[in-house]
Amino acid sequence: MTSPAPDPGRGAQAAGGAGSAAAPSGIARAHRGLALLFLVLGVVAFFLAGLAVFDAGTNFDAHRGVGTLMLLIALILLILAIVGRRAAVQASAVLFGLMVLQSLLAVLGSETSAVIGALHPVNGLLVLFAASLAAAGKPFPVARRA
Repeated sequence: MTSPAPDPGRGAQAAGGAGSAAAPSGIARAHRGLALLFLVLGVVAFFLAGLAVFDAGTNFDAHRGVGTLMLLIALILLILAIVGRRAAVQASAVLFGLMVLQSLLAVLGSETSAVIGALHPVNGLLVLFAASLAAAGKPFPVARRA
């Protein structure tokens, strides 16, 4: 069995200070695993929203609870990325920002405008995309000018 390749974005710790190799690798694995859990919860959130829409006896409480948990996990992912998975910092920061926006869209959509609320599931797709990049430890693709 081979050991996983080191995360090239670990910063100064990747240079291999005494005793530093184990901690960043564990943090990077924790970040990756938590990001994958986040993706699973995202699918669950979509399912629960659909259930609330199509089953008259169901409300959005479970969907809201999963969303709150996902916001907390997004914050933890950002902290873990900063501490030990530098390659995932950009995607983790964007993910956290999108989750804050997701919460705002849900509140504003239910209290002010259906159009704003309709952006909530669209943003949810962006959230899943950001989470997949965070899990992979990759930055967002940027268009390059020729």
